[in-house]
Amino acid sequence: MESGEDATGRHRLHLRPDTLRDAAPATLHLLPCEVLASRPAPVERFFTPAIRQRADGLEVSFRGRTLRGEEVVVPPGLAGYVMEADEKAEVLTGLGRKHKSRVEDDGEGQTRPEPLERGFDRCIGATASFDRFHLWGLETIPGPDAKVHAPVPED
Repeated sequence: MESGEDATGRHRLHLRPDTLRDAAPATLHLLPCEVLASRPAPVERFFTPAIRQRADGLEVSFRGRTLRGEEVVVPPGLAGYVMEADEKAEVLTGLGRKHKSRVEDDGEGQTRPEPLERGFDRCIGATASFDRFHLWGLETIPGPDAKVHAPVPED
């Protein structure tokens, strides 16, 4: 186990808020597949959907297979962002030199900077924003139990 990493393998995330302002709107599609690679890919080269409206939902083809789906709207008061680990920031913060996290102090509302720990702290930033996306299922529309349809907690 790396220094600072807890027993469950979790990490502490630090959001770079400046990236939220600059996040360009994106069109997103959640596809029912798994890609066994972790690198940039020219997805738009392989998936430029010609979405057809049917009586019971949306339909599109992907590599000869029929996908059925729906448009999911982000609930009012919330915003959607595509996030990416900021590798450069992680290198800089790994030694606690450039960026600092903020930690509550002694309960008097004061905060003090805390150095970030290599292998435990991760910096993330928004690369795109969205207010809706398409949710696709293989030959059937994903039901209400789909993970992305989880209810939003009320205040």
